[in-house]
Amino acid sequence: MEQDPHPLAPVRDGPDADGFYGWTFPGKGFNAYLGRMLSRAEGEATARIRITTGPTRSNVQNIVHGGFLLGFLDQAIFVGPVSMGRLPFSGAVTLGVSTQFIRGGKLDQPLDCVVEIVRETGRLMFLRGQMEQGDHLVLTFQATLSKHPKPAV
Repeated sequence: MEQDPHPLAPVRDGPDADGFYGWTFPGKGFNAYLGRMLSRAEGEATARIRITTGPTRSNVQNIVHGGFLLGFLDQAIFVGPVSMGRLPFSGAVTLGVSTQFIRGGKLDQPLDCVVEIVRETGRLMFLRGQMEQGDHLVLTFQATLSKHPKPAV
């Protein structure tokens, strides 16, 4: 059986070398649009996913665009469980997400999404967490993933 191409590679130097792995998705689809993300497990049921911000991720108020936050969140709720070894690469789809925006994200700081697995069944994974920049809370969320085996080719 052929393995999925796995985009994880350890970060070996710099400020994000402390246990982070770099994610670069192959291809030209939406996942590639988000660019490089970093992730690390912070326990059996928690992971931190980091992405850079900047002017290309802004809205008209010159803060991080809500659409970008939601796109990053949809990827982070997948990357988190994969980083924890709790989900195979390409092993789930998003069933639902509830998001509460707390404050705008700054364009000059990386954005961290902390993902916690609350409960897992045979087919479902229930998550919660928050997106933060340093000590500032940007948003909170709850999400449900449907786990699925890779279809036979």
